[in-house]
Amino acid sequence: MSVVSLQISTDNPVTVEDLRKTVAKIGPIKVKEDEEEDYLKVLQAMHDSVQRILDEDDYYPIPNRERFPRQNIYYPSKEENELGAWAWRYTLKDVKTDAPTKGLLAGRKVCLKDCVGVADVPCLLGTEAITNYIPKTDATIVTRLLEAGATIIGQAVCENMCTFSASFSAASGPVHNPYARGRNAGGSSSGSAALVAAGHVDLAIGADQGGSIRMPSALCGCVGLKPTFGLVPYTGIASNESTNDHTGPITRTVLDNALMLQVIAGADGIDDRQGTGCPSPKNGPKYVDDLLATRNKPLDGMKIGLLREGLDMSSIDPRVRAKVVESAMKFRELGATVEEISVPMHKEGPALHLTVGRMAGYLSRMGMASSRKELYLTELTDKFVPWTQQKWDKLWPTASNVIINGAYCWDKWPSLYGKTQNLLRKLRDAYDDKLATYDVIILPTVPQVAGKLGSQTDSPMDKLTKTVGQNLNCAMFNQTGHPALSLPIGMLPPPEGPADLKLPVAFQIVGKHFDEGTIYRVALAWEDKFDWKTL
Repeated sequence: MSVVSLQISTDNPVTVEDLRKTVAKIGPIKVKEDEEEDYLKVLQAMHDSVQRILDEDDYYPIPNRERFPRQNIYYPSKEENELGAWAWRYTLKDVKTDAPTKGLLAGRKVCLKDCVGVADVPCLLGTEAITNYIPKTDATIVTRLLEAGATIIGQAVCENMCTFSASFSAASGPVHNPYARGRNAGGSSSGSAALVAAGHVDLAIGADQGGSIRMPSALCGCVGLKPTFGLVPYTGIASNESTNDHTGPITRTVLDNALMLQVIAGADGIDDRQGTGCPSPKNGPKYVDDLLATRNKPLDGMKIGLLREGLDMSSIDPRVRAKVVESAMKFRELGATVEEISVPMHKEGPALHLTVGRMAGYLSRMGMASSRKELYLTELTDKFVPWTQQKWDKLWPTASNVIINGAYCWDKWPSLYGKTQNLLRKLRDAYDDKLATYDVIILPTVPQVAGKLGSQTDSPMDKLTKTVGQNLNCAMFNQTGHPALSLPIGMLPPPEGPADLKLPVAFQIVGKHFDEGTIYRVALAWEDKFDWKTL
């Protein structure tokens, strides 16, 4: 690898001491004394080369503020935020075309998880560790929603830095489950699911790195899809780890979910998560048309696998397990074959996901995310780094734990990240082996109905205990990339009562890569036949 230039600026600040400190960070090594001058000159040249890059304006997609003006941006009052689910309010719609009256999403009100960038609108990310983060560009999916005629009316609360699966970690306060105040709405897309379930919006966008669309959807009685990895561009959305980032729809019905996916899916030419198999937006599946063409037809010939290891997840409420089995067997009434299947490696999935998430999350939060061709949110990185005690003290335990665990793992086992990714490919192949025989796989989304909210004043361990086991059936599919949809299937009272309080139960439908159409067909057939709120 050649150097750009060896011409050193007169004001270059790099000294031989800087060289020695830098080399010492590599390990217990030193540059030979008679070579220091040469290496110093090359380091000084590197500094000058980088300075020219730093002096350039960054390169972001420019939002169309004339067509999509940002109107009435404000922080919601408590009186209009009864569930605590709104992070920020505004109105954003197309004012230059007839899309709001004729588009696929005409008349639909939408909210976005508060990690999805909207230029000029503050983004809280559920944390006080950083403040005054205002994105410079619109996420790709924001533009696609607006072009389809949607009216976006605000940001929905995101749990603390997208790292918590119970809805009391956001700096703005707890998000209440619409079915029972004081109970968990899930996370980290808590606000999105709560607002959809309560009817405050028609559709919502969530983000999912370990179950964060599916878990709140399950607890709030919504339909939530984590699409195939890369099907929907993540451009302009705050990332924890590029290999498990997903964004997708949260809705009240399967058809609405399919419609929203149809609008936001497809490659955008920026996000390198969108590899082989990802269609262009114009050539993508017409999910709704395909569903309507097969609606009310029996599922004859379809094979559904009920995953044994998913049913045996630790901490599962036996009543939830029974409800999932009973509901899965109802597919036989619709013409499908239902059989129990086994993927023993499924139980290793959470640990594999955890390792990748911690190690990559550490790099991201330390400003060292690299080796991807995507839109880097550099101004967000600059908000976090360098870390100070003041920032650290405002982190939620799961967010600080990511950094601590990641730093430990990189220091102890430098090859661990690579080995874990290799084993995740093995896990992906294990699911693919079953999906070669079965059209979809079914398993519980979460192990229990919505529990009581914790408190921000709890100890770190008490906070973490509220989420133990929550994503044991979700996290692995973020790493293997399989599409997975959470569908509400019934109601149960909490184990401790009262008996007359009914809370949603859901199962998860997992399919082949880029085969969301089959998942939707199976889910719609079940939804059309059975009223989950009466089961």
